[in-house]
Amino acid sequence: MLNIVTVCGAGVGSSMMMRLYAQQSLSEEGIEANVEAADIGSVNPDTFDIVITTSDFADLLHASRAKIVRIDNMMDKSYLKEQLLRTIKEI
Repeated sequence: MLNIVTVCGAGVGSSMMMRLYAQQSLSEEGIEANVEAADIGSVNPDTFDIVITTSDFADLLHASRAKIVRIDNMMDKSYLKEQLLRTIKEI
């Protein structure tokens, strides 16, 4: 099973929204995954297969072994889904 984390500054706002959108997208495609939300200060990206975050935080996590999905317009659910599915195919 895939382990995915959504990351923002505090772990409660945009990361929770991205988590919900990611879970909806995965459910629509019949893909099982564990999706968590976290803040940038406490997340260990190497324990996840995929990290979904904004470009600012993606730059901080670039050394991770996890695949990074950059989402700068968090309201664009179709873009998130497209990028997430593309990244899953790369794993």
